[in-house]
Amino acid sequence: MRQNMVVRSYDSIVMIALILCATLFAATDAQSAGEGDDFKPPIAFAARLVGDADRSRLIVDFDREVTRDIYILDKPKRVIVDLPESVFSLDEEFRKLPKTLVKDLRYGTVAPGISRIVLELLKSVIVENHRLKKVVGEERHRLIVDLIKAKDSEFLKSVRDVKEPVDTPVSSRKKTEITAKDGPGDSTANQKFVIVIDPGHGGVDGGASGKNRTIEKNVTLAFGQKLKTALSAFDEFNIVMTRDEDRFMGLIERVKIARESNADLLLSIHADSLSQRSIRGATVYTLSERGSDEISRSLARKQNRTDLIAGLKLPPAEPDVSDILIDMIRRETELFSTQFARLLVARMQKSIKLIRNPLRSANFYVLKSPEIPSILLELGYLSNLEDEKLMADDEWLSRAVELSVEAIRDFFSQRIAQK
Repeated sequence: MRQNMVVRSYDSIVMIALILCATLFAATDAQSAGEGDDFKPPIAFAARLVGDADRSRLIVDFDREVTRDIYILDKPKRVIVDLPESVFSLDEEFRKLPKTLVKDLRYGTVAPGISRIVLELLKSVIVENHRLKKVVGEERHRLIVDLIKAKDSEFLKSVRDVKEPVDTPVSSRKKTEITAKDGPGDSTANQKFVIVIDPGHGGVDGGASGKNRTIEKNVTLAFGQKLKTALSAFDEFNIVMTRDEDRFMGLIERVKIARESNADLLLSIHADSLSQRSIRGATVYTLSERGSDEISRSLARKQNRTDLIAGLKLPPAEPDVSDILIDMIRRETELFSTQFARLLVARMQKSIKLIRNPLRSANFYVLKSPEIPSILLELGYLSNLEDEKLMADDEWLSRAVELSVEAIRDFFSQRIAQK
């Protein structure tokens, strides 16, 4: 049963929640052990494997200090690096293995609170040493693991006598070879991940406009269409657009499309304006009842009133049901949403101007489906001349789409890795 099926009744919610209980309680235990409700997973944003057939070194850069447990397992021979639950945002070049002691490499989340890197070996090795150090003058912590070729007898002495968990990570470079896809919606063998792209505004609701007459509804539709085209090149995705032309669509209808599509991910695209014209840069929003700051709260209030243009009244997103099982579903969805938001920020910061503190939260109506991981992407602010110029540039839009696709593939690769 897909976790993100449309929840039409209390009984349906209970049924879904019972399936999720074991996982959710495990996640709660992990948080109570030290992570807490505000835990944000570290990001592995750079990595490489160097060396030769006698000595090899794994180097992984994180945005903060991480704990690790490194050990050797046999049958097949491999080195395991266990980490706290992490976000992997690594370049394609890392997946091209040089001629080292390593035959294959996989990484991903294997259980609530635990991520893993697996180095499958060509021959017997021992871990000569490993260390984590702060890179001087930079905001990165570097994990270094040194392997050296060893005799079989030395290797066997180093093998840890443990029962390995059933879950093992699957490298994102192998995701197209996987038949049983797992994700926020637990997709099965012949099912694709459903991604709903929601270009904001449309029709009589033009949204924001810039000094040079760039209109928000046109920017969001152009980006949405480019993103759909790019994602459609991958067999594992099924793309749904809330609108693919210049027409008005209310917030209720947008949410309805996402839920009836059994969406695994919703991306709502906007290009708003602010009274502070100096503020610029892309921003990624997740749902929050309170909002992370006054700018975020103001934007949410404005977006949530857009239906008034067509004389529509916006009802509450969900009935006021206080059952703990509903809260559990919502909580896990929020974790998935935050995970994707962090991946998107990590990808975009490479070549897209971001606002200061680009990961924010606000009470956007379109993000309120309790079972669908959702984010709202502000591509920039049309109130700023530089942002307006970029968002009207086809090349810039294409680059923003490319980085978004990378983040989406990272996200579903990690969900697959949980299986």
